[in-house]
Amino acid sequence: MGDPKLSKRLFRQFLVALETMKPEQWDRSDFEAVSGLFQGLAHEARLALLLGIYHGKSLNEIAEFLEITRGGMQDHLEKLIDCELLYRPEETGKTYGLTPFGLFFVEFLLQNEETLVEALGELRLEEKRVELAVEEVRNEAEEQDISLSEKEWQRKVHSRKWEQAWDDVKDSLGVGE
Repeated sequence: MGDPKLSKRLFRQFLVALETMKPEQWDRSDFEAVSGLFQGLAHEARLALLLGIYHGKSLNEIAEFLEITRGGMQDHLEKLIDCELLYRPEETGKTYGLTPFGLFFVEFLLQNEETLVEALGELRLEEKRVELAVEEVRNEAEEQDISLSEKEWQRKVHSRKWEQAWDDVKDSLGVGE
């Protein structure tokens, strides 16, 4: 993603294409570019690195918080660079800096932290309720000699959790209105 203006334009085009759902506007390279950004966010250590760097924490402080070595952190730093979320500034004296994409996602997380935590809390609460209910049904099924594989039970828990938590999570996130 060389030119930042081009990258920003492609990112906005991608979001517009998704929002309007007009397949003629979709471009495979847009999907690849944006999925690359999300790959960088797909690990808690990388999220912590982005947030730590945003807040001016040293790499040692971040490594201590994550309870990993600086060497262990290096792979995550390289992934963030590869995904265009971090870069190595030459003129500021900093070791790493957030790209505009990195800044965008950190600010998104910070602005929506309460909403995300609330929605995840709703989902986890419903998951616990469903697991308890499924355990009761599982015991009854075993007593009646009805067998389901562990994968089938997990699928049932996952489906039921979403069926029961859908409205609460949707309301917490403010989507689909």
